[in-house]
Amino acid sequence: MKKIERIYLLDSILKQRRTPIAIEALMERLECSQATVYRIIASLRDEYNAPIFSDEHGVCYDRSAQFDLPGIKLNAEETHGLLMAAQLLEDLQSDSLQKPLERILNGIDKVLQQKGINNRRLIQIIPALSRKPDSHIFQQVMTALQQEKKLDITYLNRSDKAQTKRLISPQRLTSYKNAWYIDAWCHLREGIRLFALEQIQQASVDIEKAKKIPADTLRSHYAESYGIFSGQMKHRAEIKINTDLAPWTVFEHWHSKQQIKRLDDNHILLTIPYNDDRELIADVMRLGQAAQILAPKKLRDKFKQQLESILTHYDH
Repeated sequence: MKKIERIYLLDSILKQRRTPIAIEALMERLECSQATVYRIIASLRDEYNAPIFSDEHGVCYDRSAQFDLPGIKLNAEETHGLLMAAQLLEDLQSDSLQKPLERILNGIDKVLQQKGINNRRLIQIIPALSRKPDSHIFQQVMTALQQEKKLDITYLNRSDKAQTKRLISPQRLTSYKNAWYIDAWCHLREGIRLFALEQIQQASVDIEKAKKIPADTLRSHYAESYGIFSGQMKHRAEIKINTDLAPWTVFEHWHSKQQIKRLDDNHILLTIPYNDDRELIADVMRLGQAAQILAPKKLRDKFKQQLESILTHYDH
């Protein structure tokens, strides 16, 4: 952790407390030695004129003084979240929503300005390859979800174009990689299934109460394996990545249970648990020659077959 990051973290810790915090506790929170803690306190007090009060119990802020660190304190996730929210709200504006959305947007702008972002329109967020569902379908799904009702749908399978009628119990709505999905209990398959909203051809809210799946069950189902399809982990993929060809991959987070091992100066080994391989294959393919699937053999062979199939389009 850099010095400036520790200064902002210390400022945040002290602002959240009404009583002094011990130096030992700060050593743990700031992940540093006692000497470094004292240096950070001194920097915050002497360089930024922070109203720090200390006694035998530790340090705290003088609550009678108004103090804010200068400059931008938002991290990348916070900045992206606020900017994304503002952009989505602007895209949604209509006559009926204009006034309430204006109030929310003004509030977001005020927060950003306090953190040093005076013109958010200088920062652009571009949603790529977005798939938008039918507005009526979206509303039916949302209504069933909020009213905890079952939903009758006609679903178009992507692979074979077959349509099936399903009765599902919606559990939660998910926005993932610029597309909308409904996590649901499928009463036809008797299990948790994922439905892409743009593939739902018809939808109507049923009169029956939806089957409720415990939150822990849903969480474990989707946290176990890679990607939006998830499910119980069945395999572990080993992917060798050339970090010279794809240097950004060392910063990418693929899965909460991923493992990364440095093989040499130019390569890392990425290990990922997965169930359904469709999204995993697509994500490895985007890395081109920078990535090589080592295991399992079944996944490696399937990837090779898809590459060979692609090559047939360029034979002539």
